[in-house]
Amino acid sequence: MTNPHFDRIEDYRDVESLNQYQILKAKGKSHAEIMEILKQKSRDNSRTPMQWNSEAHSGFTTGTPWIAAAGNYKKINVEQALKDKQSIFYHYQKLIQLRKTCDLITYGDYQLILPDHPQIFAYIRNGKDEKLLVVNNFYGKPVQFKWPEEIEANFSQTKMLISNYPDAPQDFRAFTLRPYESVVYHLTK
Repeated sequence: MTNPHFDRIEDYRDVESLNQYQILKAKGKSHAEIMEILKQKSRDNSRTPMQWNSEAHSGFTTGTPWIAAAGNYKKINVEQALKDKQSIFYHYQKLIQLRKTCDLITYGDYQLILPDHPQIFAYIRNGKDEKLLVVNNFYGKPVQFKWPEEIEANFSQTKMLISNYPDAPQDFRAFTLRPYESVVYHLTK
């Protein structure tokens, strides 16, 4: 699901959002400026009806919901996600399975790498003779990842464990992260 991106203040129900609208309006902000803020910050963004399918009210109810569903419910809903083996639903299932089978996720020491990079969030989980490398691009533009020279990179085996793209690169030392790409590598000595 996504934020609903309501264009009318009347579509919001959150008291805090309604009060903030009035406060910002009194300070001279335009309706459009305030709505852009609410589209990002309102608590109502996470309170819309669950989008089960493409039917009326996104299949949430046969009655009238207290707040409207996001306008994209016909394309983004549970029914569609279950049909698409590359959907976020199945990606999360893989992440949960990985969490259950890879103790390094829980017990490995955490080491942030590239702490000052403006676009990449990357870290290592260190085990005795193994590491997990997690590299994330949280932005809509491609970015180059390069393994930091100051960290030893002598591994006998490397394996890409999971990615949200079906064709993630196998070589972890340098590659281009696509928009919103996230990839995890298992590195062993």
